[in-house]
Amino acid sequence: MVWGAISVHGTSRLHIVDGIMNQDKYIHVLDTRLLPQIRDWFHETSWIFQQDSAPCHTAQRVKKWFKTNRIKVLPWAGNSPDMNPIEDLWNVLKNEIHQVPITTKTELIERLLHVWFHSPKIKEICRSNILGMPKRVKALLDAKGSQTKY
Repeated sequence: MVWGAISVHGTSRLHIVDGIMNQDKYIHVLDTRLLPQIRDWFHETSWIFQQDSAPCHTAQRVKKWFKTNRIKVLPWAGNSPDMNPIEDLWNVLKNEIHQVPITTKTELIERLLHVWFHSPKIKEICRSNILGMPKRVKALLDAKGSQTKY
């Protein structure tokens, strides 16, 4: 399992998760990966963080962490994971990783990092999906939380 984020600027630092993500690990990732990344990407400009409704994302300690760090989190419908703009990227990442034979965990991590940071397709998906978020959210609202084309 890996944690990553995207913005119109591209991909974030990655974090290889040891075991299953829980709220403690998630807060660690937010401290060590997200905060430095948002400083690089946004400086003093405004932005909104979007995540799905995984239990580690919605734990009270995590909500408190976002509030303490003054990070606005986009409310997200729990039954709409397909609306998450990073999901398309994960699919491309998986497909590109499997284009070369991988036999060890080290090779997998090296390939993962290479594709994450160097794939032109991933860079384009980051930009187009983030710029398309207003349309995605409007479609979800218009559908009253039901299925959309996204």
